[in-house]
Formats: sequence, C-alpha cells, structure tokens
Amino acid sequence: MTSPKGSFWRDLFVGFVVVVFLWRTAYGAEKKTTAVVNVGVVLDLSSWAGKMSLSCINMALSDFNASHPQLNATIVLHVVDSEDDLVLAANRASELIQKSEVEAILGPESSFQAGHIIQLAEKSEVPIISFAPSAAPGLSYLKSPYFFRVPYNHSTQFQAISDIVNSFGWKQVVTVYQDDQFGKSTVTDLIQALQIHNVHTDIHGIDPAVSEGQIREKIEILSLNQATVFVVHMVPSLASRVFAMADELGLMSKGYAWIITEATANGLNSLPISSLSSMQGVLGVKNYVPRTKKLEEFILRWRRKFLQDNPDIDDPRLDVYGLWAYDATWALAMAVGGSESAVGTDPNFGSGVSHNGRKIMEALSKIRFRGVSRGEFGLVEGQPESPNLQIVNVIGEGEISTVGYWDPGFKENGTLKPIIWPGYSVQPPKGWVPFNPRKILKIAVPLNNDFKPSVLKVPNIVGYCLDIFTAAVNELPYLLPHEFVWYGPSSYDNLIMEVSKGTYDGAVGDITIIASRTAFVDFTSPFTEPGIAVVVRARHDSLNHAWLFLKPLTWDLWVTSFCFFVFMGFVVWILEHKNSEDFRSGSLSQQIGTSLWFSFSIMVFAQREKLTSNLARFVIAIWFFVVFVLTQSYTASLTSWLTVQQLQQPVIDMSQILRNNLSIGYQEGSYVYDTLKLLGIKNLVPYASTAELHDLFFKGGRNGGIDAVIDEIPYMKLLVARYPSIYFIGSSQYNSAGFGFAFTKGSSLVDDMSEAVLKVVQGKKINEINEKWFGKSLSFQFGSGGDGDGSEASSSSLDLSYFSSLFLITASVSIFALTFYFFRYFIRNQTFNLYLNNSYSATVWRRIRASAPSLIFIMKDDDGREARVGVEPPVAAEPVAEASLRTDIQLPSRSRV
Repeated sequence: MTSPKGSFWRDLFVGFVVVVFLWRTAYGAEKKTTAVVNVGVVLDLSSWAGKMSLSCINMALSDFNASHPQLNATIVLHVVDSEDDLVLAANRASELIQKSEVEAILGPESSFQAGHIIQLAEKSEVPIISFAPSAAPGLSYLKSPYFFRVPYNHSTQFQAISDIVNSFGWKQVVTVYQDDQFGKSTVTDLIQALQIHNVHTDIHGIDPAVSEGQIREKIEILSLNQATVFVVHMVPSLASRVFAMADELGLMSKGYAWIITEATANGLNSLPISSLSSMQGVLGVKNYVPRTKKLEEFILRWRRKFLQDNPDIDDPRLDVYGLWAYDATWALAMAVGGSESAVGTDPNFGSGVSHNGRKIMEALSKIRFRGVSRGEFGLVEGQPESPNLQIVNVIGEGEISTVGYWDPGFKENGTLKPIIWPGYSVQPPKGWVPFNPRKILKIAVPLNNDFKPSVLKVPNIVGYCLDIFTAAVNELPYLLPHEFVWYGPSSYDNLIMEVSKGTYDGAVGDITIIASRTAFVDFTSPFTEPGIAVVVRARHDSLNHAWLFLKPLTWDLWVTSFCFFVFMGFVVWILEHKNSEDFRSGSLSQQIGTSLWFSFSIMVFAQREKLTSNLARFVIAIWFFVVFVLTQSYTASLTSWLTVQQLQQPVIDMSQILRNNLSIGYQEGSYVYDTLKLLGIKNLVPYASTAELHDLFFKGGRNGGIDAVIDEIPYMKLLVARYPSIYFIGSSQYNSAGFGFAFTKGSSLVDDMSEAVLKVVQGKKINEINEKWFGKSLSFQFGSGGDGDGSEASSSSLDLSYFSSLFLITASVSIFALTFYFFRYFIRNQTFNLYLNNSYSATVWRRIRASAPSLIFIMKDDDGREARVGVEPPVAAEPVAEASLRTDIQLPSRSRV
C-alpha cells in the first residue's frame, strides 16, 4: 500500500514530465512553422508583356516549390496593375510596401516606373528586381544597392551597333528613336557610341501617340536623306507601325539598311507575321539566349499552361522578357525561401523599414544558378555579368535568322554569316546615295537613223549602250530611280552641253570620251574598246575555194595514202580469198574491185564484207587506227584552212589609204572627221546610217562610193554584225577612249557608275549583251595594220613526216601477215611436202619457184570453188602437173606415195 506522501510526489513528477513534453512539442511545432514572405508584382496586365511575365512568374514559383519541398519561407504574391502609368505604378507600389508589407518587388516593365518605385522602396529597404529594358546609366536609382536589373546595360547594345556600322564602312546613319522619356534618355548614349568610330548621325524622333498620317510624314522626311542606314530605337508596338509605313513608301528596298536595338529585337518573336513581313532585311541586336534542353522543355510547358489560362490567344510566343521574369523570380525564391537564406520570420514594419529586406538584398548578390535566359545567371552589384549579344536578320514571312554574335572582341563583319538585306539583296548597302533618293533622274538618249525607240530588233549601237547602262545600274549597291528621255536628232556636242546645263542628269548612248567634252561633263569608265578601225569589203576567191579541199595534205601524203589504200586492198584479198566468198566470187576484176572498195570504204566505216581470217582482222585493226588518225587530222586541217580563208582579207592601213588616195567613209557628226582631216585624207564621204554605208560600199570608190570606212570600233562591230559575210575589219589603232556615260560636272554618281561599269565589262554579263546585239559567230580579228605589207594569215599542210611511223607500222604488220600466210600454206601443201622430201639439195628459191604453180592452182578455180588442201586434183590435170614438175626434178613413183 502506497502512502499518500509518495503518491503526491509521483503525480507531481508525472505532471512535470507532461508539461515539459507539451512545452517542447509546442516549441518544436512553432520552430517548424514556415514563414510567409510577401512579394509584390507591378505589371501592366493589359499588355502582352505583362501577361507573359506574370505567367512566367507563377511558373517559376511552382517549379521552385516543387523542387524544394523543405523551405524556410513561402512566397505570397501580391499583384497590382500599373496600367502603363508612371504615377499609378508608384502609388500601387507604395500601397504594396505600406499595406501589404511586401519585402521585395518584381517589376515593373518600364525602367522609368522602376525609377520612381525605387525611391519608395529604398527608404523601406525593399529590393526591386526589374526585367524591364535598360535605361540611361546616368540615372541615380541605378546606383541603389536595392535595385537589381536582369537585362544588360543598354550601352552594351549601342557599342554592338556601333561596331556593326563600322564593320560595313558606313560613316553616316539616321537614328529614329521613340520620342518619350525612354528614347530621350538613351539616344545620347547611342550617338556617343557611334562617334567612337567617327560615324555621323541625324536624329529623328517619333512620338508613340502619333497617328498613321503623322508617321507617314516623318518617313517621307527620312526618305529625303542621302544616308540609307537607319538605326531604330523604340518599343516593338511603335516599331511595327514605322516599318509598315517605310515599306509602303519604298524605304525597305535594295540599297537600304535598317538596324533595330534590343528594345525591338527582343520582342520580335511576339510580333505578328504581317509586321515581320514589312521588316524584311532588318538587322537586329538582341540578348543572346542559348538553346538548351531546359529552355525547350520550359517553352513547351509555358505554352501549354498559357493557352489553358488564356484560351482567347491563338499563337502565344515567348520572348526574352518572359525568360527574365522566370529567372528573376527563381533568384528571389532562392534568396527568400532557400536553405541558404537568412530571412527571418517576423518582419517589422512598425518603423517603416523591412526587417528582411537587407538580408534578401545580400542573398540576391550571392546567388548563382543556371537559368533559362542565360547559362550562368547572377547579379553582381545589381547588374548581369558577361554581356553577350545575338545579331539576327529578319528574312521575311516570320523567319528570323541568326547571322552572328557580338562580344567586346567583335571587330570585323567577317564573323557574320551572309545577310539578306531589304529587297532580298545579298549585296551590303553602300550606306548613302549621291542624290536625292526621291528624285527620278532624267537620262538623255540620243536618237539617230540606226536607232528608234520602237525598233529594237536589228543590231544598233544605242540599244547596246542602254543594255550596258541597265546592267551597271543593277550592280549599284542602291536603287537609281531614272527615266530615259529621247534627245534629237541633233549633234552629240549639243547633247553634252544640255547635260552640262542641268537639263538632263546624264546621257547614255554612243558618246565618245574626248578631251574637249570632259571640260563640260564627267564621264564614267569606258565600256567599249578604245580606238578607231578600218572596215573593207571581204575578198572572195572562188577558184581557190574550189580546190581548197586538197590543201590540208601535201602531195606526197596524198600519193602515199592512195598507195596504201590499194596495198591494203591487195593484202585483204590475199588473206581472205581462200575462205571468204565475198573476196573470191566473180571474175578477177570483180575481186579486185571488191578488195579496193573494202579498203577505201574504211574511211567512212561503211565496209560490208565480213572478214573470216584472224590475220586479216589483225591487219585491218591496225589500218582502222591509221585511217582514223588520218581522217581526223584532215578534218582539223581543213577547218583551219577554211578559217584562214575567212581571215585572208585585205589589210588596209593609213599609209595605203594615203598612197592610193582611196575614198573613205565617215559618220556624220563624228569626231573622226577631224582626225581624218589631220591625217591628210582627202576623199571623205559622209554617211548617216548603216544602210547608207552599205550602199556606198557597193558603189565603190570609182563610182562615187567608198573603198573603206573609218570609225570607232563599236560602230564597225555593228556593221560587221549586220553584214558578217560582206565586211571585214582590216586594221585598228587606238587613239580614242571609247564610249562612256556622261553626267553633270561634279556628280558623285560618276565614281559609283564607273565601278559598276567595270564589274559589267569584266564579268559574264558583257558576253550576254554582246551576243544579243552582235551575235555568237562574230569574231573581231584585226589585221596587222603595221607596215601595210598585206601579210595574210596562213595554215600549213600536213606532210608525210607526220604519219610516216604509222605507215611504217602498217606496212610491217601487213608484210608479216602475208609472210606468215604463205609460210603456213607451204607447210600444209601436199605437193610442196613431196618436193621437199625428194629434193634435199635444192635451194630455197628453187623450192618456192617449184611450188608457185601449185599455189596458183589452189588460188584459181574455174568453177569459183576452193580446191581444198589434201584432195588430189582431177585425173585430167595429173599429167600436166607431173609434166610440169618433171622439167625440174624427178618425182617419186606413185607407188611410193
């Protein structure tokens, strides 16, 4: 039995243990309670950027909480709508700090809204993480330790744009900026960045609130500028309106270059395809976002989630601002609720100062992680590290291509891929035009009897010049608005004076570059051959032409070839006569004809007789090759002789003209007349057209016509092109500069057009133009024109020495085949074998003589059939054979056989 005193102490001990246990339980539960941290979000919820950013913020918190189940604190978002108003954004942020007691703020979208909010937040020690486009670095709030900015400093992109402009050699640009606080605060830094490379810039501002008509007026003013490189610094909504109007007014064509800053480039993905189509050829600088698997997965998840929350939006596109919002929220979550956080659980706003703001600020400065917007996400002194920008090219139809990357080491455009410029041009724009781009240049085209605007089918020199001019204009790095104005008929000197007065901006045609004209106009580089040429009628010698086919070979080669054809016919007849019906049927003359026909038909490979003997096949194979070489050589030599006949035309130079007092034609109004007068030529006959010149030639110098014509080479080419078989360019001499395009004195177009002309005449295009106007077959071979000795082009005939080795091989093979054939026959012949057995003392020659009658007997058969070896001859013939043999030797008796 327990005493009451012991029971008391036991109950007291149990009660004490229970109290301690309950106290420790309550204390532990209190220690495990997760702190709630209020975070404010200031966005323009009516804008696309606001909706996208809020969606990414919510996803970042969900992803962070899912990957960090054990947290010291939980973030509760307090979202307010700034309605894109500066004052309202500041008031809403003040309410978040004072009433909602937020300890950090995400946003806003505008750098200037952030400037007003930070003044309030800094007093309360509330950090602000902004993912808005960067503002001017001179603003005081950027120096606050409580302000964290995710984008790079905007001076980085301006440095990149300056390097790009310098890499293409552009020294003058036009800056078009957003005429509000955002644009005004940064455009000065852009100008300073361009001045580093001595690039001059004109500045034009466009207010975001202007109407379409006012934007049109602004773009029309821009179109009057000679600079064709534009730098656009504005938000995407305004930029899309500007580019649509620029496209409508023709400023998005060849010769122009447009560069957009990251304010527009970062939002390209969010623009509709119609807006991107009007931005074809634009070059942009944007923040570089590496394509990782993590990013690809996030984009898919975000798109799926965003479409669920916003079913009214068809094609949402995530841009870098959403990625920045995601990474900024993740960084804040790590600072507030991560295991490394030092955030307390009891904020104290009684004094108007956040108890945890300083701790969050210090934690944000130390956080590092791999984000979705950049490989290594971190904020050092409120700024991102390691600037790296991406250079993109808007190709059109919504396609955006990366053409390169920029870092502080970027210097040359060699690091860039090929760029598709406005107008789908691959040629970098020159950067400026030497004229008012809205002005249409008036180009005079002289009219003459050979050229009329309505008739362009026949060869004419002015049409040729127009094609050269058009090809050169296409080589310019900019568009050249121009129209052709027909001038004349009048003298070319009058045309030059009209250009010098400014009546026309230039002149295109058969205008010769001479010293007297350069005092009034500037000429481009010549696009035709310089100099003058003498044209005469071609000489036709019908007698020489009739026997021209014999000239390719010398007589000894002709005779040798003929003899070998006969010899090869004989060889084939011998080798094939015994076995082939084709070579032994008919009379002897018919057999000879067949053999010769077979030999000569090899020249055209038309032989029909079949060869049965391997010896004959071997010989003919060699002869085939010889005939092939001979015929091919003959063909080549004949072609050469035909060409020489065309070139063997009279060569007439100035000395012959003066010595023989020939009548010379010249073109009316040409400077050549003065030149010919100075040379002392008296009989000068003018002509006004190519047709008239043709008539004068047919009259001849003795009948009031001309013997030759002297004019500039292009005109002479035209004459030969029209009458290629009648006229020939006899000689030429270089005493003029050729044709050139004339422009007003001091025109800056001259240098560009000269460069373009050189590209045309040195490229493939000139061949196409020449073929169009002068034909394919025209060959401009000039005579020597030196001392007038009348030397002619010549071609040598092929002689026997070229083929002696082939004939020697053929003869050797043929003789060998015949020798082998006869030797084999003698061995197999029965009578010959009998003779050998009974006449051991006879000489070889006597043996052959003795066998000849038997050979002739075998080769010759009256009934046309072969007497086969081993078959005895007819009985009637036996005494003849024996009697024949008995004259020389005594045959063995029949019984011995």
